[in-house]
Amino acid sequence: MKSKLLIGGGIAAILVVGLVVETLHSSGAFKTIEPHFAGTCARVDGVVGAEDITIDTDTGIAYISAMDRRKLAATGDHDGGIYIYLPGSFEEPAKLLTNYAGSFHPHGISLWKAPENSGAYDRLFVVNHPPVPSDSEDTRTQSSQVDIFEIYGLILRHVGSVKPDEPISLNDVAAVGPNTFYASIDQGSTTALGRTLEVYGRLARAGVLYGDGMTTQKVIGGMVYANGVQTSQDGQTLFVAETTGKRLSSYRIDRQTGALAFIGELEIDSALDNIEVGESGALWVTSHPKTFDFLAHAGEASERSPSQVFRIQIENGEMIAGEIYLNDGNPISGASVAAPAGNRFLIGSVFEPFILDCAL
Repeated sequence: MKSKLLIGGGIAAILVVGLVVETLHSSGAFKTIEPHFAGTCARVDGVVGAEDITIDTDTGIAYISAMDRRKLAATGDHDGGIYIYLPGSFEEPAKLLTNYAGSFHPHGISLWKAPENSGAYDRLFVVNHPPVPSDSEDTRTQSSQVDIFEIYGLILRHVGSVKPDEPISLNDVAAVGPNTFYASIDQGSTTALGRTLEVYGRLARAGVLYGDGMTTQKVIGGMVYANGVQTSQDGQTLFVAETTGKRLSSYRIDRQTGALAFIGELEIDSALDNIEVGESGALWVTSHPKTFDFLAHAGEASERSPSQVFRIQIENGEMIAGEIYLNDGNPISGASVAAPAGNRFLIGSVFEPFILDCAL
């Protein structure tokens, strides 16, 4: 009996060690980072935690979703904002005014362009994380919703809020109409323990939500921490990046129902974050090559997290990845987005008090 217990204990220990090693390998802990970039980057101060950036190709204006997450964690009371910036100007980004009255903790954003001569205003879709009311049964500290704004000059006029039926966590959003959108569900679990197990166990409980301005429905499941979502230039394809799943997937959009049909996927050995689209139709995907370094950076600014940018070309329906930027955590740490604008692109991050304005 004693020998059986020893054997059983030994097998359990081996399994635990194997799981730890596999987790470290998957997180990029054993990677060697060799920084490289063929262009130049300049630091632009004036915006903290520029987690997502999208650029209006007609005007050249960049919209920046910013939130000082460390200040919020320290004080429990802090709002973020949407800023605008002109790539190549190197001027301090300007914060847009808004008539939105609630707590504003912006995350992923998406720009919807109104048809020419329609008389309608362009709209900005924003994933927002207001605090959960203290009397709620929801175990989270922050909720998730998608807020829709009309862009009226330097003012964001609030159109409405769309809240999921369940207490799931949204991350990014891709607008497909004046009121319709897809939003990534990074964590599908509804309890604190479930969310912890989901992240560290890389459980496939994430997915994609479809919203029509009033109601929502989950249209994709079985993903591992879905993060960036983006549509193709023609609006016919949706791309989804999984962070701990380390996969970029494409889906054909049914414009009538919102349903998605799987097209293909590309595995990329890095923790993928936001997606932007260049003028040529290429996807720009930013990632964290060392996940645990990013977690350390989230806890302490001096702990640096490497940043990586891929440019994904679409050829005959096939996605082909090319790495164009890699750093060791400097000059920017924990980058979450790279937004292209001609021969320039902007890099934003989850925590840093600046963005990078880069030239290819």
